[in-house]
Amino acid sequence: DPLHVLSKREFQLFKLLAEGKLISEIAEILSISPKTVGVHHTNIMKKLALQNAAQLVRLAISCKVIET
Repeated sequence: DPLHVLSKREFQLFKLLAEGKLISEIAEILSISPKTVGVHHTNIMKKLALQNAAQLVRLAISCKVIET
């Protein structure tokens, strides 16, 4: 499971990003600043070696984090 490298918070953000939520929406949902969401987003992309949002969504689907 490639997602084991994510922290609990990063996994929360990964799921919300895969669901198509905007940075501002995620910040509001989790009561954190949009800048913090951006930092987590960058870290998630690096840890999982993803280049774009489409790859993130494909990974989320293949790992059964979200459904189509």
